Amino acid sequence: MKRNTTWILLILSMMLFSCQNKPAETVETSSGFIEITKAQFDSEKMEFGEPALSSFSELVHFTGTIIPAVNGRAQISLPTQGVITRIYCKPGQLMGKGAALFEVSGNEFIDLQREFAESTAMLQRLKSEYERLKELNAENIGTKKEFILAESSYNAEKARLNALKIKLENLGLDITKIEEGTFFSSFQVKAPIKGHVTGIHTNIGQYVESQQTIAEITDSESFQLKLSVFEKDISKVKAGQSVEFYLSGSKTEKFTAKLVSAGKLINIETKSIDCFAEPENFEKNQLVSNQFVEGDIIVDSDSVLSVPEAAVLKSENDIFVLTFEKENDEIVFLSKTKINGGRLNNGNIELLEYKGSGKILIKGAYNLRVE
Repeated sequence: MKRNTTWILLILSMMLFSCQNKPAETVETSSGFIEITKAQFDSEKMEFGEPALSSFSELVHFTGTIIPAVNGRAQISLPTQGVITRIYCKPGQLMGKGAALFEVSGNEFIDLQREFAESTAMLQRLKSEYERLKELNAENIGTKKEFILAESSYNAEKARLNALKIKLENLGLDITKIEEGTFFSSFQVKAPIKGHVTGIHTNIGQYVESQQTIAEITDSESFQLKLSVFEKDISKVKAGQSVEFYLSGSKTEKFTAKLVSAGKLINIETKSIDCFAEPENFEKNQLVSNQFVEGDIIVDSDSVLSVPEAAVLKSENDIFVLTFEKENDEIVFLSKTKINGGRLNNGNIELLEYKGSGKILIKGAYNLRVE
């Protein structure tokens, strides 16, 4: 007996659950009205509203990446050959402009200082000889040929010394000490910009050729968006337009940017053009170089009459809304009003040539079974 009672209760519960999840029944009377009870209206949390003006935007879709600005990325190399003796940085580390990255030594570096010291001494001797012959030449003593030779030798050595001086100054060395005969056993390679170390391509003890890239630094504060826009849309795009984008394909959080330039070269393979945008009101430290982005450029915007997408029902090839007609103590009377829908934007549907008036059902319409 208890078992039979249990089965009966189970069947009744299933029937009750089925009834609660069944779409609200509607009755279309001979007058053409759709009737729903007020109990149904309340239980389904239905709501009336009116078409309203909404901002609709014309969008151009894009995909792209995060890249540093032209002055926001530096490749570090040596001005002269040498051996890496110390490394002061590590990947991902934030380095200030002028901070020491590497220490370098080597015979070429020592020879450069020796040549500078020798040239300094040589220039003093040539200068003395040049000035002596210059005075004699002014008094028509000596030959013109000797004076010209002394002058050219002096100018050539002065040019050589200046070149060596610039090379040593680029290494960050104190020239006056080298002139006095004090040589440095090593020099430091320093960061040309502030940023994070995004790559180290050398090791302690490695001999490095001149101009060989040994590290890279990227300034996250210079990050910008590189956008790929299809050729057919480029005529709509111009600097100053607003951009909405998402990071790494996730649309849970939307960010904004401002378009700063539109490209003038079409990529033959992708049939797209590169454009660039500057993020707005955004902590650029959250961005990562070469990170994928996706979004839209707002190329035009206007205000149009619209209704929520949830208020629109479909019947074969037509779409319509349910408009309020009248009510009594128990029944709400609705009628179907055919509409001409336009663009869809932010959950709203544009109404084209809408001539209706009064309230429409904006919430709960999807629960109604309407023929």
